Amino acid sequence: MKKSRQLAFAVSLLAGAQSASALTPWTDGAPDLIVYTSGGAAQDQAITRVVSATLAAPGTLDTFSDVSGSSIGGRWQSFYFTGNANLPGGLAGKKIILEKRSYGAAGYGVVPLFANNGDGLPLEHLNIVGLGQADWEVDGAEGGKKWKKTISQANASTYLTKVVSDGGFLGVDPDILLKPNTENYPEQVNEVITGAPEPDWPLTLNQVPAGFTQVPTGGLVYGLAVTEELYRVLQAAQKRAGSLPEAVTVGAYDAGSLPNLNRNFVASLLAGKIASWEQVKIVDKNTNQAVSLVDVAADAGIAAPFTNGDGKTPVGVSRRNKGAAIGAVAYAKFLNYPGTANANKPADNTPDGDEDIAAPIVKSPGGVNATNNLLKDWNNGTNASGLNPGLQKIWGIAVNSGDRDAGANPWRYVKIDGFAPTIENVAAGVYPHWAEGVVLYRTNKSGDSQWTDKKALLKAFADDLGSPTVAKAVNATLPFGISGIFATTKDPRGFTASIPFNPDNPVVPLTHFCEATGSTQTGIVPVADDQAAGGLQIQLK
Repeated sequence: MKKSRQLAFAVSLLAGAQSASALTPWTDGAPDLIVYTSGGAAQDQAITRVVSATLAAPGTLDTFSDVSGSSIGGRWQSFYFTGNANLPGGLAGKKIILEKRSYGAAGYGVVPLFANNGDGLPLEHLNIVGLGQADWEVDGAEGGKKWKKTISQANASTYLTKVVSDGGFLGVDPDILLKPNTENYPEQVNEVITGAPEPDWPLTLNQVPAGFTQVPTGGLVYGLAVTEELYRVLQAAQKRAGSLPEAVTVGAYDAGSLPNLNRNFVASLLAGKIASWEQVKIVDKNTNQAVSLVDVAADAGIAAPFTNGDGKTPVGVSRRNKGAAIGAVAYAKFLNYPGTANANKPADNTPDGDEDIAAPIVKSPGGVNATNNLLKDWNNGTNASGLNPGLQKIWGIAVNSGDRDAGANPWRYVKIDGFAPTIENVAAGVYPHWAEGVVLYRTNKSGDSQWTDKKALLKAFADDLGSPTVAKAVNATLPFGISGIFATTKDPRGFTASIPFNPDNPVVPLTHFCEATGSTQTGIVPVADDQAAGGLQIQLK
């Protein structure tokens, strides 16, 4: 099965000459199948690439996205395509809409699915059926391929429909989110149509109910982002301390130039224990004197940023909204939260308007795009995110996925414990910030005559997110290495890891799989898979 699926994928990439035309509702009418999904934005980039590279027949995909502020597709996207030849069952050649709701984050891939004893809670999903070309704007240069629309309360009843999700997609296991009364338990977001939360939101779900299938999607690299000015200051400081070579140019963004933060320091920031950058010091290798980061700013050509009423330079901490996979992974990896008794929890949010007196300043953007906007706001003294009302320039950090093109924005990734956020470093066991994901759906749904086809598409979707062949095709080459999604040797298809690491075969021989629960558990320490097909091999660094 593994070889035949990979062969079909390879053939599909070469089939451009036989490609059909792109699908739109005004030209091609209603689809044969609509699958609604909801969940986290951590894997958004990989999901978009998987749909275009493997699920859709070449040349047939049109993408429809909402616009919210400067974010395109940050809340909803619909992919309309002809099923590729590699799809199972009768899906090949069918007109398919796969809709993806990221609004509300990963928590909306669990709580609304499990609510009402597993019957589900209806959510606002993007509707494109029955709409005409005049209802959309062209998105970018790809006219006839990508479409967008700003969706507000005034037009939401046209573009959104209330329906129970068919499946959920998460960048973590569901158990780590189903922790009532913690920072991980999903919180509601307001409906666009009503401006109020959905009614009957459960507050006490603590396990996956019977009758659901969980398909692992392989792993995803997560990262720690810092504002560009802080990145430069960290470089200058670590050059002075001798932990970065003198030859490093401040501002350079490559594997040898990334500054480093260790896990305990990151944990202290996330827990809100470090209030100001004056508290963070290095020892100058030439004078053996302590120097604060603020005092090093001139070395980096950076002006000292905003100071609060106490004359201190507050630390900026961008965590995530409750129920976000990106937040849950960071809290587990750095704080052992909420799995360890008495673990420090992530710092509480700073109320809007209190930035002038707060230290640290803590915010919880509701999505990857919102996080990107907050980092830009802190670096530039703007407020596109709505979370920097005082327009302050703040040296800040943010938890994030590890596959974003940070070079195009005024923020950068840093190393953690001496290693950059790459798949190779995850495979060697030296980079700690990663997790496996899951696609969830009802095993059976007697009231839906198309459930067999929907399950088949969701299973193919999950398998592709966990396939090394697909990962190789969709992963991003960043300035410091390759990051994104990867397969693990725990996959039942029997993938094997390569020594030395081969980016064309991104397979990791480590897993968060727990024998006691029979599923992955983000809250535990990953260990080598000693049951790997062909025997365990792991590369030391």
